[in-house]
Amino acid sequence: MRLSLYNENMKRIAIIGERFVSVLWSEGYNEIQTFTLELQETEEFKKKVRPDCFVGRDDRKTLMVIKAVHVKNGKVVAYGKQAARCLDDVPFVGTIEKDTQVAAGIRSAYEQGEGYRGISFADSDLQDLYGHQISNKSILELCETMCPDADMGFRAVRHGKEIRIEFYKPEEKPNLKYSQMLGNVTVDSVMLSTENLKNHVIVLGDGEGEERTRVEIDNSDGGQKLSLIVDARDIIREESDTDESYQEKLTARGNEYLLERTKTWECLFTPLTADFGNRFDLGDILTVMLPDFDMKFRTRVTRFTQVEQDNLTKTTIEVGNITIVR
Repeated sequence: MRLSLYNENMKRIAIIGERFVSVLWSEGYNEIQTFTLELQETEEFKKKVRPDCFVGRDDRKTLMVIKAVHVKNGKVVAYGKQAARCLDDVPFVGTIEKDTQVAAGIRSAYEQGEGYRGISFADSDLQDLYGHQISNKSILELCETMCPDADMGFRAVRHGKEIRIEFYKPEEKPNLKYSQMLGNVTVDSVMLSTENLKNHVIVLGDGEGEERTRVEIDNSDGGQKLSLIVDARDIIREESDTDESYQEKLTARGNEYLLERTKTWECLFTPLTADFGNRFDLGDILTVMLPDFDMKFRTRVTRFTQVEQDNLTKTTIEVGNITIVR
């Protein structure tokens, strides 16, 4: 990979190219992942590598933002995350109503505030809806809550001297099938866990004892209820609230908790070097066959991590939200 360094105003201030000791570059489909860049301690890098600078690479769209720099033992080490991390510094005070289009709703919430220097939202034709009410979050929290619910991805990319936030949702491609038997993938680990899973929530609002306002959300589909109680007394009933509108606020809180309490059904694997970034990429839907586990599933690529050092690159792919194919 070949890297470039940009200042806070997205002006390129250094062509790093391949002049690095090591790079850890990780991207998430609808969550923020980390970045580490290790450089030799030169006069140029000591002067130019600073927190809140951005790093891009010639073969990918996503930008990284540096949040910490450590100079020690002849090395300059920059730590950061995907540049969409900047959205965590932008607040949204208000409410996005139930069944709002995700892309349009988040963009509108962003444009109602002061925003972040040099960052804007790209136009999007995605029509996916968020089926719950959501209030008073950072813009990043809106993205990380609403996008997974709609199976959408988001990313911060360089657009001239600006940064654009893009929403995307790749459609399924035929013949993206992976298996150790086919020789196009090495399975590193499989994690199957329901320890975190809840499918039924009881949200308790204002009032006391039997008079306390209560809503229930049941996603068990007739199976075993895995229940969670949420104390939401902090949600104040406003003068303008009806019983229905107050219960909608409690329901929104309950849905946020359920989104966090999902099962862990993940697979980590190493693909053929030539496949990732060419045949498939982050957000693409793969069919993965694991005959040793008697499993075949269809899933999106949710994260990838690349480590490059000594001219060797190791790519690891993670998939989640697995749909079992019978």
